[in-house]
Amino acid sequence: MSHEKLSELCSIYALGALDGEELREFEAHLKTGCPLCGQQIQEYTELVASIPEALPNVAPSQDLKSRLLAQVEREFPQRGLIDFRPPATQVVPPKPARKSGWLPWVCAAAAGIALIVSLTRVSSLNRGLSEQHERLNQQLEQLKLLQNLLSEEKEVTQFLRKPEVKITPLAGTAKSPQAAGKIVWSAQEKKALFYASNLPAPPAGKTYQLWVIADNKPVDAGVFSVDPQGNAFVKVASLSEADKAQKFAVTLEPAGGVPQPTGEMHLLGSL
Repeated sequence: MSHEKLSELCSIYALGALDGEELREFEAHLKTGCPLCGQQIQEYTELVASIPEALPNVAPSQDLKSRLLAQVEREFPQRGLIDFRPPATQVVPPKPARKSGWLPWVCAAAAGIALIVSLTRVSSLNRGLSEQHERLNQQLEQLKLLQNLLSEEKEVTQFLRKPEVKITPLAGTAKSPQAAGKIVWSAQEKKALFYASNLPAPPAGKTYQLWVIADNKPVDAGVFSVDPQGNAFVKVASLSEADKAQKFAVTLEPAGGVPQPTGEMHLLGSL
């Protein structure tokens, strides 16, 4: 659980209303000594403790006793009521009227319950909003990914429709007989789309490099990596010497590529 969600539970914990897995996780978080959560718990605790003091002192009405006795008589008519009085000879000085009675405590309890319900609802709403915000961000990321895929698909489709575009297949060499490739290229625009499949995973510090063989000389067309299945898709934005191309090849080279091929050839295709 993130610290933001844990912080939302401070009010419920201060009221003693937190339980279950949330309680165990929250107490484990408190043991780490989080100063922010500790301060919030102290503030909520002081707020709840101050509720009874903030209520006005209200004395019960004079006829409260008679009304209570009458209600007891109605509910328990067969039971006598004993009015305990001090002996007549005993003089008890009158006690000063208490400024507080049962009513403030009832009000305090009601206020406390209302506060618990309110804070619980606020915390629940905050968690709900946080979860909705997280889901919205995930949906936006997915939408952005789909938009990028559609944009790339549109770009590829438009490129393939051009009449000058050529397609040259590449076959696996003795080093990778199961591999295959295909390059879709335009000598006029000097751009290309390269596909490869079933290439072996390159060892550490190595990468695959695409070459254009023009006038019997190799020209760098970029480096690329493969997925776990040995597949690759490369967009070549600048295909040098495309108008003089004779062959296309793929070799295994040091990471970052080299000016001239030095490694073993894995794919080769001729026009």
